[in-house]
Amino acid sequence: MPDVEVPVMITGGGLTGLAAALFLRQQGVDCYLVERNTTTSQLLRSTHVSPRTMELFRTVDIQQAVWDVAEKVIPGKFWSAQDLPPHQLPRAILRAGSLADVVRGDVVVMEEGSNQFNDIGPVEPVWCGQDKVEPIMAREAVRRGAQISFNTEMLWFTQDDDGITAAVRDRGTGVESTVRAQYLIAADGAGGSIRTSLGIGRTGNGTVGHVLNVLFKADLDAILGGRRFLILYLANREAPGMLFKLDDERWIFGLFCGPEDIVEGKISHERCVELIRKATGEPDLSIDVHMTMGWWMAHEIVESYRDGRVFLAGDACHVLPPTGGFGANAGIQDANNLAWKLAGVLQGWAGRNLLDTYEAERRPVGKETADQAWMRHMQWSGPHDSAVHDQRDQTVVTTAYRYTSDAIDGEPYDEALGHDLNIDGRPGMRVPHVWLAKDGAQVSTVDLARGCFVLLCGADATSWAQAGREAGERLGIPLQVHQIGGEVADREGRLPASAGITSRGALLIRPDGFVGWRSADHVTDPEHVLGSVLSRICAR
Repeated sequence: MPDVEVPVMITGGGLTGLAAALFLRQQGVDCYLVERNTTTSQLLRSTHVSPRTMELFRTVDIQQAVWDVAEKVIPGKFWSAQDLPPHQLPRAILRAGSLADVVRGDVVVMEEGSNQFNDIGPVEPVWCGQDKVEPIMAREAVRRGAQISFNTEMLWFTQDDDGITAAVRDRGTGVESTVRAQYLIAADGAGGSIRTSLGIGRTGNGTVGHVLNVLFKADLDAILGGRRFLILYLANREAPGMLFKLDDERWIFGLFCGPEDIVEGKISHERCVELIRKATGEPDLSIDVHMTMGWWMAHEIVESYRDGRVFLAGDACHVLPPTGGFGANAGIQDANNLAWKLAGVLQGWAGRNLLDTYEAERRPVGKETADQAWMRHMQWSGPHDSAVHDQRDQTVVTTAYRYTSDAIDGEPYDEALGHDLNIDGRPGMRVPHVWLAKDGAQVSTVDLARGCFVLLCGADATSWAQAGREAGERLGIPLQVHQIGGEVADREGRLPASAGITSRGALLIRPDGFVGWRSADHVTDPEHVLGSVLSRICAR
């Protein structure tokens, strides 16, 4: 008999693994997560929390907690301002030879983003280290009932037709135990062993460099005179790297180095101080180094996101340069996409073929996102490459990506990432954001899908509303129905035009907030039509 029996086991307690636990519990699915480190991340690579990720955090009630500990992202044009309020970071990527060059304005502005998030979503992005985000996610996942074991490693696993069996070991006590689960989510990172044990290969441009992250405290604000940025590339030949601000006290310097230099302990803290002084051009700078962590930059995508009952997610699927801040956000969105599909199969309201749509939807997004990060890396780190001409808007990459699969009832897309920032209610896209009134409070259409399907009906679409209630009950599919003028009010009258429907039309929103189907107007047999749509989307 196994020591632990659970529907879903998760390996890896970083952002992706914790997101999987959080979204599974949102769906009412029990899960057991093991993480070999003793706690959540202490040194980090991920700092950018995209608008879409903040929307997902909003659906599990942690958006405000993240917002409270984060730096707010403002338009990049303010990078040279010296009187910004606390906790605001301009969305600017700069290159300079020293901090003194920044003060003089002798910089290359590689990106100066203009924030336009209010029109497309209910929440803006933030700049927040994963050492702050992960504990918030872990606490909420546990509060919702997830089992999380830190300082615990997986030793081996096998899979059969009915599930997976794994052995895990408590690294503190040495005690070993067995776990039996129906499915395994491998969120064990780019260097994880599960992918390689399954023989799943990766393709792409490969490793493009190595970085030693140095977390330190120093009074750089006084030198910069209040000027701020997201990332500053420092072009000192003896200490090339990138500098970014975490919060009021902490900074990270990412030293571009060779593979031998990212080995733990190879470069001492004292040497790190010397390198930071050279990079910044401040030979007398007082620096307090807290810790270091080495990692490698690469551009790779796995050949498959799934092997039987094992699903890869996050960096185990896609490895990409940090340019753009896409990687961790893509992992969280992998987890959100997979969680509701596992819930449907485990709870019996969806067929097992629904799980095939995880790879069908997320792999094209992962590949094209990795390509976008690669293009930005080529532009920001050195000589221009012709590929930079196909860069898509940052928000297109993070929020306006599109799905084509059997779980979408609509026209297929040639690309996962479009050229225009246009979220217009077409099936396969995140539901367009419109502010509504519900129970006396302001809510976004993006907020409506919290772990279930939502049928959003126009003011004159009573037949669709009734059909939705009947179809959901008959099929046993979790479905909420909202009709404009009933439970929700569209006070500005924006929904029809934003969603591409008339007052007699309807949108079917999936549990992940994506439009699964749309009818612009009334039809003659709405209950039959909607029942067929739900059956197709859920692989019944």
